[in-house]
Amino acid sequence: MHWPNVPRVDLLAGPTPLMRLHRLTRAVAPDGPIIWMKRDDLTPLVMGGNKVRKLEFLLAEALAQGCDTVITLGAWQSNHACQTAAAARKFGLRAVLLLRGDPDAPRVGNLLLDTILGADVRLHPNPPHDWGERVKDELEAEGRRVYLIPYGGSNATGALGYAAAGVELAHQLAALDIEPAEIVITSSSGGTQAGLLLAQAAGFLAAPVLGVSVDERAPDLAKNVLSIARAAAARYGLQAPTPDVVRVTDAYVGPGYARLTPGARQAIHLLAQTEGILTDPVYTGKALAGLIDMARHGRWKSGEHVVFWHTGGLPALFAYDVTDTTMG
Repeated sequence: MHWPNVPRVDLLAGPTPLMRLHRLTRAVAPDGPIIWMKRDDLTPLVMGGNKVRKLEFLLAEALAQGCDTVITLGAWQSNHACQTAAAARKFGLRAVLLLRGDPDAPRVGNLLLDTILGADVRLHPNPPHDWGERVKDELEAEGRRVYLIPYGGSNATGALGYAAAGVELAHQLAALDIEPAEIVITSSSGGTQAGLLLAQAAGFLAAPVLGVSVDERAPDLAKNVLSIARAAAARYGLQAPTPDVVRVTDAYVGPGYARLTPGARQAIHLLAQTEGILTDPVYTGKALAGLIDMARHGRWKSGEHVVFWHTGGLPALFAYDVTDTTMG
């Protein structure tokens, strides 16, 4: 997919792999679907992750506006914030990370990487809703030119990253002569799912996309996904998806955001012990738990293909106790 008049910087080293998970498939449901994985955990910056795709468009916009500083927000173990810091450094920009959490939180996982990257890390246990705008005003008063990136990079510009990613996956599926029954992704701030739905609406990606929520209730998340997709379509002249294609399940949220569930814990261990691939406890572990549960309960027929989109998040593993004594 081509984006006329839309600036884009190069942060990817090419398409990420699409891999068939033979041993996981047999372990999950030997008479069920064939499971594939799109490996966005293998993008180049700070141990990989999906936000690199969004940042190709977001940072290009920041540079086009002559900005010297980027601000973004997230939780204390935010993968997005860490990747934003890394990408900003690559282009000589200052990164300010506004993170919800204890100022005395241990510097482990993504927070350790934020520190190594030299980001200006600010932690607040209960930040104001307009924290980003306040800090932007503060820095601009000091003479900085500031670009503010929302949670998860999920806005009209960031969604372009996954519209392009959907086209990338479509080419890979065509080369393998595969038509998946469904694409399963982690969905939280909504931009990744919104982008894939733009690729679907444009006719590039045929398979339906199911977002597994890790925090929001399904109606709220679906509304946000559609809002982002429509904003991107309006701004960039793309076809907007219709409400009926926004598929979301909140059955695997558990106690809440960043609260590890037994299913996620077991899914992390199962994938590691069958395929040697790691997932994180906040995002991909929960979504993978959802895929495993749905496969075992017959959501997909025997022999159908299902793609799980691994959106990264590995550094957060080192900030949580994911020990599972039920796995051998």
